[in-house]
Parts: sequence; C-alpha cells; structure tokens
Amino acid sequence: MSIPETIQRAANDYAFQNHGGIPMANAYLEGWKRAQKDRREKAKQQVLDMEDEYTFERWWKLYGKIKSKDKCIEKWAKMPLADRKKAIEVTPAYVQSTPDIRFRKDPLTWLNQHCWNDEIYVQPVEKLIEADADKFMAYFNEYFKNTDIPKLSKMTDSRKKKLNRIYTYYQSDILDVLKKVRDSSFLNGENGKRTPVTFEEIFSEDMFVRIKEGCYER
Repeated sequence: MSIPETIQRAANDYAFQNHGGIPMANAYLEGWKRAQKDRREKAKQQVLDMEDEYTFERWWKLYGKIKSKDKCIEKWAKMPLADRKKAIEVTPAYVQSTPDIRFRKDPLTWLNQHCWNDEIYVQPVEKLIEADADKFMAYFNEYFKNTDIPKLSKMTDSRKKKLNRIYTYYQSDILDVLKKVRDSSFLNGENGKRTPVTFEEIFSEDMFVRIKEGCYER
C-alpha cells in the first residue's frame, strides 16, 4: 500500500521541527505501515472466524475470477450477514450470465457496487439443459470415444438433474473437468484399481469438485 503524500509530508515536517531530522519521520512511517498491515491481517482473521455458512471462501470459489483477493476479504469482513447471504445466493446466476470471464466484473467491484441487488437475466437452467441435453450427450460420447468410459444412449431425468446442478454452480469448470477425466489413467480404469468412471460419477458434485481440484491427476 502506498503512503499518502499528505501523511509523508506531515511526518517529515514533524520530524524536522521536533526531533531534528528524517529518522523520526521514517519511524513514524514504518509505524503507519505496520498499522495498515495489522488492520489487513485483522480483517482476514475476522473473515476466517465467521461461524455462519456464508463464508468468504465459499463465495470466492463461486465467483471464479481471481483478482484483488485481500481487498475482497476486507470488504467481506465489513458486510452484514444479510448481504453476504444474498451475495452467495445470487452469484451462481451472475456467473452463469457471464460465462466469458473477461466480461465478468472484477470481484471487488461486484462487492463494492452491491451487485447482488442488480437484475440478472439468465435462461432457466432446467430449460437450457432440456434444450441442449441431446447435444451435450453427443459431445460427451464424442469426447470420450477413444476411452473405456461408458457412452450415453439417453439423457435420463436423473442425468439431467445432475447436470443441472453442476451447470448452475460450476459451468466454467465443465470442460476442464472433462479433460482431467480423459487424461487420468486412474479414472479410465487403466491401472486395474477401478472400473472406468461413469457419467453419473463425474457429475456427482463431490467427485466433480475432487476432479476439478486435481485429486485424480495420475
């Protein structure tokens, strides 16, 4: 964090008038820097100590755009519970409405502008999946055509439901997860320790997240 010019000037003037030179000014400025660092650390700790379910890390993972994390933590620490709750509830829809991360607002801007109160237009997930279910099935089968991963013959209601949930919360991660599945010898059953992973397993939320986090990259 840069030191405001007015503070630096005041410190220098005070040092010359009362203590005969720059050393006291430098000490004052160092104290100011330490105070700012302590303030940031305190804000981080406040966020970590929050005991409700509307945590910063939960929101940060949902938002999916990494920028100015420390400042976002400070902002989150100051937000009342109602705003944190609304932010987490609204974020998946906002992320779905901005699949191209380049056009998604920086996270600090989104928080500062209280964008959880903005109107968001996004096609209902159920209708989107219903319309594109067969296309996704064809894509899935083509993507894994040279593997032993079972291919799909029908997008059942159960499969659509699983895909709905993943699409809602992890839309931007789907292609990366499919690539990690294809590249994993373990998930392809090549080492004999398990049978090839199925669609149902890939799109169960717990396993999807583990794949996303690289737990099967071997």
